Amino acid sequence: MATRTITVVVFSVLLLCQCATKHQPVRFPATFQKFPEEIFSSSTVKECKLLEVKPELTILEKKRLMDLYTLEAKHVKVGSPRFQELLSKTEQLRFEVEPIVSENEDIKTELFLENKELGEEEKNGIQNPALKKAYSQVYQLWNKDENQQALNKAKELIAEEELIKKSSRAERLKVLNLYFRIAHDVGDIAAITEAYQKIKEVESCSSEAANAALLLALTHFSKQDPQKALEIYSKQCDEDQSISNQTRRSYWTYRFRKAIDPKLAETDFKKLNSLPLPGYYLYLASSERGENFSIPEVDSKASQRYLDDAFEVPNSVNRYLLKAEERLKAGLKKDANLYLGKAFNAVKNHPEKNLLSMLYIAHLYRAAGNHLESMKTFSAIVSANQSPTQEWTPVIHSEFLEMFPRPFSEKVGWLAKEWNIDEDFIYSIMRQESAFNPGAVSSTDARGLMQLMPSLARSLSHSWKYQPYASDRFLFQAEENLKLSTYHLNQLRKLAPHYALIAAAYNAGLKRTGRWWQKFGDQPLDIFVEFIPVTETRNYVKLVLRNYLYYKAMRTGGSLPPNLVAMKLPDYTLPRTISSRKILK
Repeated sequence: MATRTITVVVFSVLLLCQCATKHQPVRFPATFQKFPEEIFSSSTVKECKLLEVKPELTILEKKRLMDLYTLEAKHVKVGSPRFQELLSKTEQLRFEVEPIVSENEDIKTELFLENKELGEEEKNGIQNPALKKAYSQVYQLWNKDENQQALNKAKELIAEEELIKKSSRAERLKVLNLYFRIAHDVGDIAAITEAYQKIKEVESCSSEAANAALLLALTHFSKQDPQKALEIYSKQCDEDQSISNQTRRSYWTYRFRKAIDPKLAETDFKKLNSLPLPGYYLYLASSERGENFSIPEVDSKASQRYLDDAFEVPNSVNRYLLKAEERLKAGLKKDANLYLGKAFNAVKNHPEKNLLSMLYIAHLYRAAGNHLESMKTFSAIVSANQSPTQEWTPVIHSEFLEMFPRPFSEKVGWLAKEWNIDEDFIYSIMRQESAFNPGAVSSTDARGLMQLMPSLARSLSHSWKYQPYASDRFLFQAEENLKLSTYHLNQLRKLAPHYALIAAAYNAGLKRTGRWWQKFGDQPLDIFVEFIPVTETRNYVKLVLRNYLYYKAMRTGGSLPPNLVAMKLPDYTLPRTISSRKILK
């Protein structure tokens, strides 16, 4: 009994100390796939044949061969001689690779439980059935652009005190935020102010309160009252201390203050300019000042320097990294992703202490073709609210630029010329839509590299008279997806001739974008984007424009003129009805 107690104590101490070791990084090339891994292409046929003739296979190579046999079996006729042959070969390998398969399943379970716990923490939907029904009715009216009716219904809902009292804090904030957004669309200052005050009563420093404060401030600012705008915004507390939110607050504080006294605004501009990784808001500020926008210069000698020498990591993380590397070398990209997920979860809460580990995890994710997780990993580094040391700043800048690759460049270049679309804008959309994943499928069934809905793709194909489009499976072929989506961008460009409008229409549809353009199009670009009522689309437009700035700056040597993206939208010209344009979502 005493021995068992000692063992438990020792084990606990080892867990607490998280003993560290040195990990030697390995350089891997980034992977970009033309097809999802689920498609048995000519490249997978070749890989399969090479493994079959290899004299001796490691257990990981056997696992890869078994995966290839299983994949091919999905694409041949069930019961055919080839199917039976593949089945037999798979069964022969299954026993030998059982330890690998079992370990993968354990890791999957652990990741599922970890991510489920995180998902439950972030869950904030409406559970109360009565409130959910009333909320849906209001939202549907608003979505149909019947804003005055929606506002009246929202006021009735807010007045039902008993129903509101029975709701959770998150539910009340969700309802009040909808009320605020509708009031803002209608332009009812009294209702906007009331909704803002009610949001603050529920939770004064919440993100909902901070966002409402900005919109209320912008409403006054757009009516030439910068003093009132600054007063509202500067008094509002904000629990979100992320770099992205600090950047937004610095920008709008700068804009309000400059309209009052340009000299006082210089301090705000310097603060904005000092934040890491300049982007959308710094471009807006630079453009407003008539100054060029620049991205950080990259020291080629410092680029990827974190891959040169071994760095210290906790023992558990070292094991995950070693297993990920082994699987990448064996072509087991999906399996490698499992171990990278575990490595990331182990270090994500302390990015300031694990900078090199996280940079390396992002590098390995790119090698596995998982560019979305690579971007998320890098974002966690930047969002740590702590500037990197001077020593690693050039590496941070270099790694950020690695997040803006140009895969399929020959095809994209040809299509850009064919349809008169800026090549850099195509990449800006591609990066935001799928993170270069040809197998991506959204919750609304948008598919492929540029996330086209099957119904839209069929309409585009019919409009273009593009005969090769014979199946929705074509949307998972990168080059076919690019053909249709670039054609679609060309159509949107003709109807909504501004990058912000094209991006909004690509994400939310031309009809809704037309309503926003008609309603807020007389505002400068920065206010127009903040006034987009759909959070997803609003953030999407900012990110696409940020992407475009970086792609263009990387092409032109790092500096951009202040008029690259026009600060004034064109006059509203969209026809009152566009129902006859079947190609548009």
